[in-house]
Amino acid sequence: MLSDTDAVIDLDAPGPVRAAPARRPWWLPGLLVMVLVLPGSGPMTADPASGPPAPSVVLEGDGIGDMRADGDTLVLLMRTAMAAYRMPGGTRRWSVPVEPGARLLAASHGRVVLAVEEPATRTAALVGLDAATGTEVWRRDGSVPSPPSGEGPPGLLLARADDVIDGRLLGLDVRTGEVRWQLGTPSVRRVLAAAGGRREIADLDPDGTLLIRDAGSAAVVRTVALPGLGAVDGFDVAGDRLLVYHFERTTLLDSAVYDLTTGRRLWQRTAMAAAGGLWWCGTLLCTGTVGRTTVVDPDTGDPRWSITGWTDLGPFGDGLMWATEPTPDTADPALGAVVLDATTGRVVRRFGPWDVVAALPGHAALVTGRNPGGSLVARLDLTTGAVTVLGRTEHWPAPPKCLATATLLACHRERVSVWQL
Repeated sequence: MLSDTDAVIDLDAPGPVRAAPARRPWWLPGLLVMVLVLPGSGPMTADPASGPPAPSVVLEGDGIGDMRADGDTLVLLMRTAMAAYRMPGGTRRWSVPVEPGARLLAASHGRVVLAVEEPATRTAALVGLDAATGTEVWRRDGSVPSPPSGEGPPGLLLARADDVIDGRLLGLDVRTGEVRWQLGTPSVRRVLAAAGGRREIADLDPDGTLLIRDAGSAAVVRTVALPGLGAVDGFDVAGDRLLVYHFERTTLLDSAVYDLTTGRRLWQRTAMAAAGGLWWCGTLLCTGTVGRTTVVDPDTGDPRWSITGWTDLGPFGDGLMWATEPTPDTADPALGAVVLDATTGRVVRRFGPWDVVAALPGHAALVTGRNPGGSLVARLDLTTGAVTVLGRTEHWPAPPKCLATATLLACHRERVSVWQL
């Protein structure tokens, strides 16, 4: 799912609770044919007559696992090292060793932030590096990101102590590592993706009070009383609807939906919970098991329609949803984009065997596809079905992970291909 920052896009994140993707303001201008740089070779000019442009830069690495971009810097996290490259051109700015298992959390405001664990002491830490030099600027021992991505509003990292007893949530300044605000321990807490790409923090206390806070300041922006709420082990919010869960050990017992305008419970179910849980797919709810999904009316709990085999249902606007669909040939894992009528589940439009790797604003998707010459990266207009090919690269055996900024598009599997926008 997309975030409001430049982040690696991964639509295969598991879990019963999946928030609607937050879509950041981003567009794809026309591509320029740039210089192709290959390991061990000099610059080669891409031939405009050969079709879509080849990557402007190809970067090699030992086990590339993640990447981020900040201005003209592209940062790659590898198995035992992290390196930063100047764009365009791909000149390496710096490289530093990292312990296996380190996680790249952010690259913004002149800092690169990692979550690490010291192998000797098993002590967790958050580390901020200077994006220009790779020099360590700050460190917070005993802290871990919360949620796992640590993603907060621009310039802020969300974290907690690496201690299950200490449930405080901290808002850390990305530049300095200093604490801007901290919150005590609630009964249940969620970090939400709010409208417009904002981040919010929702605390649900045992007395049935829901507090929604702005993640930038921790100031309360909404308070809702939910009388007779009962036991809650997890929840999620979409608009004016609250979805809550109750577990026993690892078994989901029941789910319920509340109206946040009135605080009234709209309905409660146990059968759908047992069938595979409930999660938000846009403004509707989805339930089901592997290979089959049922769309549920959030105000009544009544099933609307079911689909088999399709995945990654999401909002599309104007009463529509979009999904990805496996091709009949199980030997070919390519996916096809499908637009559905949200009321009936009827297929409104099909788009062929493209792998959907990101949702884009403007009713579009970033997709990859295969041709005899390798793999293509393209922008798919979900309204018209038009496909604008942005670039070509080597053959990818599976959909890549990609990030995009106003100036570049980067996708990686075993190596990173970069197109200048």
